[in-house]
Amino acid sequence: MAYLRGPTKRTLAIVLGLCIFMLLLTLTPYSDNSLDHSGWREDTPDLDEIAFRQESAERERQIERQRQQDVVERKQQQQSLDQLEQDRLEQDRLRNQPQHNDADEDDDAEDTEEADESADGLPTEFSELRFPAESQQRLEAEIGRERLARYLGEGQNREAREVAVRYVLGQANIAHRNNSVYSVVIKPKSKYPPSGDKHDYSSLARYLEKSQYELWTAPNPDMDLVWDYRLLRKMFRDCHFMGHAYFWTGDERYAEKIVFRVKQWFLDADTKMNPNLKYGSLIFGNELGRAQGVLDMFKVYAMFDALKTIRGSKAMQAEPTLIKDLQAWFSSYLDWMHSSVQANQERNAHNNHGTYYSVQYISILEFLGRTADARAQAEDAKSGMMLLAMQADTFGVDLWHHVGPVEEKEIRVNSKKTIPIKVGGGTIEDATKYLSEYAIKDPSEWPYPDSGTRNIRDVLKMARVASLVYGQDRWQGLIESLEAKLDEVASGSGEHGEGAEGEGKGHNAPDDGDPNGFVCELGILSKGSLWHCYK
Repeated sequence: MAYLRGPTKRTLAIVLGLCIFMLLLTLTPYSDNSLDHSGWREDTPDLDEIAFRQESAERERQIERQRQQDVVERKQQQQSLDQLEQDRLEQDRLRNQPQHNDADEDDDAEDTEEADESADGLPTEFSELRFPAESQQRLEAEIGRERLARYLGEGQNREAREVAVRYVLGQANIAHRNNSVYSVVIKPKSKYPPSGDKHDYSSLARYLEKSQYELWTAPNPDMDLVWDYRLLRKMFRDCHFMGHAYFWTGDERYAEKIVFRVKQWFLDADTKMNPNLKYGSLIFGNELGRAQGVLDMFKVYAMFDALKTIRGSKAMQAEPTLIKDLQAWFSSYLDWMHSSVQANQERNAHNNHGTYYSVQYISILEFLGRTADARAQAEDAKSGMMLLAMQADTFGVDLWHHVGPVEEKEIRVNSKKTIPIKVGGGTIEDATKYLSEYAIKDPSEWPYPDSGTRNIRDVLKMARVASLVYGQDRWQGLIESLEAKLDEVASGSGEHGEGAEGEGKGHNAPDDGDPNGFVCELGILSKGSLWHCYK
């Protein structure tokens, strides 16, 4: 260093200083190696990970904002449609408001005392005074006067009529008072089907993915945003009950509401549904729905029955083109069914899907007046069950006594031996009796894997239907055993404590659908010409 002078000496000194500094830094506990070994670096956030978490959180916030926006938008659409409906109802009320006449006050008061009515004047009980003569004549014509007299001559059936009509009127009054809009257009824009047309019906698959055991497990988060399915089924149910309410009371208000609901769903330009179900049971991201979605329409027979019941009403007379326009809609719908891959998959299904497809298809053919086609379809569907047999009965096709085909199969006794057996060859009566006999036994005796508890009330209904078709003498003992079992279960005294099924109700208590089977039994007695059992 003593021989170095000027800039050279200063440069060398700087380089040497830097080398010493780097050496010291490497040996200190704050070096990279020391940081790695001390664990301090492990607690330091990775910048890429932070960015990823922030992006994920932002995506979740965007999804939630979109969901909230969808809900708000749907509510706004519903509110605007509700307001239109309220305006229409107010206009109808003002237009139809009767002129006040003091002389009529005494008569009105007397009528109110005679008929048990709700606060808004809708009937709540069966009354012989209100029972329309047309309805009585129709019962006698379709069932036969003597057979009807024998049926109603049994005290339990008269009591069942009181229970059934009370329940029907209660449900019909709820339906009549409901002024919300039933339409496929009530869904957020972000949930429109792939076509982008809000008038296209869409229902959503309840689950999105399958587990390793082929069970659908992941719930669809959009289920509460698309209401098409629940509104369609509610419309059918409302029409069913209001149609029966009109039959038992002759009250025109029920007929008016049925006409309004049918027009709102199928015919009105602003709210109508396009005649297809190609987006039924849809999973967003797919171009089409699934085959199961075709069954969304299967309860349409309840609406057709209601229209048949009110055909003589003033409401129907005021709409002379309603049936013709509706038939045009369902003709287009059948064209779609014939060309649809999904519909043909359901048509060829050899299980309850195929049966329900046939129920829907035959109902539409009957409504369109295509009797020969309906009869052919009924002949082709001889693997069906009670509801289908009831429809086939309308066209003279006897599925009640049809014997199923016999098939030869083999069952394996052990690893080396199999034996041939014959299966099939049964009737609807055989199947019903089989279920009924096991229903009165301990549930553990059921010899097959079961997805849930069998409802004794439903089995009892089927047994009563069988007694009407095959003869009461062949079924009375089994029906009494089922009634006793149901009372036992309802009281909670069953061996397995299954009292929850009946909640303390006897077998005559009304349930959600067909209380005591009375309405269904009248349909069976008429061979479906009055109406069909509502499932």
